[in-house]
Amino acid sequence: MIFDGLVLKRVVNELQNVTGQQLRQVYQTGKSEFFFKFSRSGLNVSLDPSTPYISSSDRDENSASLETPFSIYLRRHLNGLFLESIAQEKMDRIVRLALEGVNAFGERESYQLVIELMGPGSNMIVLDDWGNIIQAFREMITEKRTLTRGARYVPPEPRGKDLSNLPIGEIRSLILGSSEKLSKAIWSTFSGISKRTSENITGYLGLEEIAPAKLEDERLDELCAFLGKVASDFDSSILYTCLNEGLLEISPIPLDFKGDCKEMQASKAINEVLVHFGVDREIDRRRRSIVGKLLKAIARQEKLIEKLEKELQEVNDYDSYRYYGELLVANLYRLKERTPSIELEDWKSGERIKIDLDDRLTPSENAQLFFKYYDKSRRKEIQLTRRLKEVNDEREYLEQLEEMVRLSENLAELDSFKGELRQAGIIRAESVEKKRRRMPPSGPRIFERYGFKYLVGKNNTQNDEITKTASKEDFWFHARGIPGAHVILKRAGKDISEKAIRFGAALAGHYSKGRFSGKVEVAYTLAGNIIKPKGAKPGMVIYRKAKTILVDLSTDLEERL
Repeated sequence: MIFDGLVLKRVVNELQNVTGQQLRQVYQTGKSEFFFKFSRSGLNVSLDPSTPYISSSDRDENSASLETPFSIYLRRHLNGLFLESIAQEKMDRIVRLALEGVNAFGERESYQLVIELMGPGSNMIVLDDWGNIIQAFREMITEKRTLTRGARYVPPEPRGKDLSNLPIGEIRSLILGSSEKLSKAIWSTFSGISKRTSENITGYLGLEEIAPAKLEDERLDELCAFLGKVASDFDSSILYTCLNEGLLEISPIPLDFKGDCKEMQASKAINEVLVHFGVDREIDRRRRSIVGKLLKAIARQEKLIEKLEKELQEVNDYDSYRYYGELLVANLYRLKERTPSIELEDWKSGERIKIDLDDRLTPSENAQLFFKYYDKSRRKEIQLTRRLKEVNDEREYLEQLEEMVRLSENLAELDSFKGELRQAGIIRAESVEKKRRRMPPSGPRIFERYGFKYLVGKNNTQNDEITKTASKEDFWFHARGIPGAHVILKRAGKDISEKAIRFGAALAGHYSKGRFSGKVEVAYTLAGNIIKPKGAKPGMVIYRKAKTILVDLSTDLEERL
């Protein structure tokens, strides 16, 4: 989530309605999350490095609180005080809350609560009247700052100039002083503007990504005026959200040029993004957990394959046992004595060869021993070859399963893998109660292009289903030689165009392990040419009479998926 100085400015504007209220209670709701309950409203604060933010909250209920030294300190010293002011530190991601009141002894007390929302450096610091640190959420000492009890609080050095008080002429001079391309020139010159916001500003204004000096004067003036307006819009508490390529983005400027843009109060916008981000984070967490287990299982299979291949190499010369036995049998009439070795004529080369024997056995018994070695080695080779194929098939299936899990887009899709994962021994069987709560299965992905319908399997069971139920005249697509989804082009009796074929192939490439490689080779054939071997794992098939096509995913997917 983008939470730069411009976003924070709008949040702080909205939070002005909390001033004058009494702080009733402080809750530490998570490892890095806090809820400040005031008399009529509340504040949510997150110091999580990945999602630092502050927003208003209208919840009135009590919350469970972690008992940490910091949360206990806040409750003991800040509860009952009144919020006198809340302000942003210039254009930086820093908020100061001034709290004053009378303690239990009737004495006047005042504190400043500084909240730094700066990624890994996010912090919350309590200051006394003289600006000294009394308590800190994260105490730290760096080359530039000391954040420990008793030290004087020094805010972090601003990354650039504060836009909010700069005249247009100075903004123009600073922009022209940069040799970087336009968006980078903006965020590297001024504080409070993130890289993404800077890119959104240039996108909103339709400006080229060129050095500022190469920009036409009119366009440069337009940019400087816009920056000045955005930074000096002191009263606005409006933020914008936009769903772009599956990501819900938040911005201090409209994002209509990217897609469906909504305007709303700052805290509401933040909460919407957090809900979206939270779901995405949970999807990512669960996906990484499953993939991790699959990778461990694949590694075990690869280790077993290596072991079996080594054993197979050790028995691959067993034909010589039979040959030695036959040579001994053919020469038994000449062999009377027990001996550790013997030289006999090689029928193949005509030369004499030396054969090592067990001198405890007769020549006839040695011959039988060679035949026994031959039979045992031959049986072992058959068993090892069969087992090696089984393990290779299992590894191939696990790699296919891993890729299908990586391609999952929501919790329902991840949930649909449970049956496969249990069957593969990756996860344990669920309890009856958990089974009842399972999400209903979702259908395959469906696309419609060029008058045809395309089905894309979301998991291996679906891959089997859409392929099994396809008409013999439908087309089947799969990335060649790599894990990926089955794709079915529903023909419905119509002639197939080259465009339709290429789009089906592009879908197969996009939903495969090769989706980031740019170009993917895809095999396609009629669905009637697909064979499901007896006992094969879900999604594993054999295809015949296939053609191949090389698709460029950057051009063959003409419309955004």
